Amino acid sequence: MNKLLGITLGIMTALGGFVDLGQIVFTMQAGALFGYQLMWTVVLGTAAIIVYMEMCGRIAVVAKEPVFAVVRNRLGFRLGVVTLIASNLLNVITCAAELGGIAIVLHLLTGWPEKILLIVTTVVFAAIVFLFRFQWIERTFGLWGLVMIVFAVSAVALHPDWSQVARGLVPAISHAGTKQNLLYAYFAVGMFSALLMEYEVHFYSSGAMEEDWTVKDLGENFMVASLGSILGAVLTAALLVLGVLVFLPRGIFPEMLSTTAMAGALSFGRKALVLALLGTMACLAGAAIETALSGAYNLCQFFNLAWGKNRPPKSVPVYTAMWLGMFTVALLIASTGLRPLQLVDISIIFGMAIMPLTYYPILRVAADKNVMGKHVNSRADTIVGMLFLAIIAVAAVAAIPLMIVTHSGRP
Repeated sequence: MNKLLGITLGIMTALGGFVDLGQIVFTMQAGALFGYQLMWTVVLGTAAIIVYMEMCGRIAVVAKEPVFAVVRNRLGFRLGVVTLIASNLLNVITCAAELGGIAIVLHLLTGWPEKILLIVTTVVFAAIVFLFRFQWIERTFGLWGLVMIVFAVSAVALHPDWSQVARGLVPAISHAGTKQNLLYAYFAVGMFSALLMEYEVHFYSSGAMEEDWTVKDLGENFMVASLGSILGAVLTAALLVLGVLVFLPRGIFPEMLSTTAMAGALSFGRKALVLALLGTMACLAGAAIETALSGAYNLCQFFNLAWGKNRPPKSVPVYTAMWLGMFTVALLIASTGLRPLQLVDISIIFGMAIMPLTYYPILRVAADKNVMGKHVNSRADTIVGMLFLAIIAVAAVAAIPLMIVTHSGRP
């Protein structure tokens, strides 16, 4: 039973990382514009995050080093500080977007004013993080997020053409013109980035240490990283299918969270819509809490300060103040009137631009026999990791120029 409950760490990380606000809307927009042509990015991104999530979990278990200790040691202090600032800026922007998205969902469910709901939501989440142990946070939001399966059921119920879905697994060169090709590239980079958001590995490696995993748990590490990521990938693929079947034939470009939620319930009616909204809210809640906690983990791990959700707040004052500060700043950003989807566009592309600074140190440590001993990467692990890192680097270079020339993916 403990092993089964432990899998919720992977579920929460996957659902809060793969299926957050950005992934829900961004993926459906890709389907509405390009049909199944970008399905291959789901497979590529899933394989990459499994490889790197397993590595960072293994490093946390064997070397007792979470991600930002690895970043400090391998990048050096100056570049490490740049990475820390950029990562936490990304975390707070993402947290603000998720909190804003939750306020929208609650407004749809209750009709209450969004600004009041935004404040109440932030206070409730802060109270949950303060009162709950790490295990109960991950299990509560991980299992609640399984309600998102309604999107997969809806996608299957609409009877997609599976042969076309399969063809989308192979990248194809389009001859639709320069503008369309740039849009295609922008959404490919964005979907790939959303699957690999840095806070996933920050949270995951810290969680492995919070759970006191040992080398006996390395099998569980692989299982959690794989199953959680595959579940997230299945739901992401379902979102793409819904974008194709619901929006593409009607020429609709979904730009609102409420529009995408309705697509998840189209086959089943009002009750399914409530489930779709609740599942969406669970994923956004998981992402909001992950990003707030990740900001605290990052700072304390980089400066070698005491941290840990399961430790008394007075014994980890900087850690506690930091995650409270992350929620506070995210609330202020979300209260400015910026739409959550504007924040999402920024976070996804900015996250891609700085991504190599997180994944390169992980690969270096996992391949270092002096640190990892007999649990070092195999030659195949390192080669695969290097291939994915090369793809990440190319996408990082292209991300911001593509955002500029496509006006953040405007069709």
